[in-house]
Amino acid sequence: MWKIILAFISHRFLLCAVALFTINAKITPQFAGRALRPFQPKAILVHKLMERFAQGSEVRMLQTLNHQPVGKVLQLTQDPFLWIARLVSLAVNDNALYAVLIVSNLFLLLFLWEVNALASRMSLPEVATDSGILLVLWMTSYELSLGSSLSLTCFLTTLLFRAAIDNQWIFTGAGLGLLALHDRLALGLLPLLLIMFWNFQRFEPAKEVMKKGAMFLLPVIIAIVLKWNFYKDIWLFVQGSALLNLVDAFKSGDITGWPFSQANLGQTISLIVFLVGAIAAAVVNSSFVLRGLPLLLLVMVLSFSSYNTLASRLMIAGICFEGIAAAVSGLFLRLIQLALIILSCYEIVSLF
Repeated sequence: MWKIILAFISHRFLLCAVALFTINAKITPQFAGRALRPFQPKAILVHKLMERFAQGSEVRMLQTLNHQPVGKVLQLTQDPFLWIARLVSLAVNDNALYAVLIVSNLFLLLFLWEVNALASRMSLPEVATDSGILLVLWMTSYELSLGSSLSLTCFLTTLLFRAAIDNQWIFTGAGLGLLALHDRLALGLLPLLLIMFWNFQRFEPAKEVMKKGAMFLLPVIIAIVLKWNFYKDIWLFVQGSALLNLVDAFKSGDITGWPFSQANLGQTISLIVFLVGAIAAAVVNSSFVLRGLPLLLLVMVLSFSSYNTLASRLMIAGICFEGIAAAVSGLFLRLIQLALIILSCYEIVSLF
């Protein structure tokens, strides 16, 4: 795990430096063409950087909640990300930006921890480490560090399956309940988790099955009841999902059209990479559950995401990188890592 943390710190430091250089270049356009432009004071560059971070929707929502008493936050929102961010903001003088950055990066690190733990149950420790590093270097992973609540979805989703494999259904139930308050994806993951529950518990005594089943299902049932308005139009949401759009494209023979248009090319390339990883995991892993888990998780993410959000939301299925790390090694794996570093730097230049 220490290698993943080191990769995370190094990669984020590099991207921060690239962002500051990009901001400086835009402040001093009159020196375009020079190899080195006059560098602005650090305070100005950092201020511009923070201004960009502050544009996130999570920061704006937390700024609104910061004007409310802590006890009223539960009435105003059922989003656990904002609950935690509101508590953290008390320790940073109600600074919404710092609170959101802290919480999103905390959940990102927990996500990496869980990916490493889950991949370790699927393959060798070295493969698990390489999986986490690929996830850190993925060209849209920086978004999880900019104050995105998606980091909570990624963490909870990975936690669910790791806890299910470890037969820790109280953690699976609690995680699924929190995810149901935060993301509709929880409803899509429920059938997969029920299959895993049956697979692992079918030989247990009935009393034990009922006890673990209650711990598993009660939190998500309560969460869906509390947020019924969030789920009552779930079918309409799924009808506009990336998966059904792709199915329609295959039926109409337009698969080489809009998916590979300029607007959707990044989403399509990302989907192809994750699909390759999921298929590789299905080939190289040992048990039936571990073979199918990455691919089924990818299908659920596609079913509960719009196509234009795929480049970011595919990170939820980050365990697909276990298939890539298990299928390739040595020099080729290092070349993939180098390519991801270059692409992520290019993404930061485009963003800032």
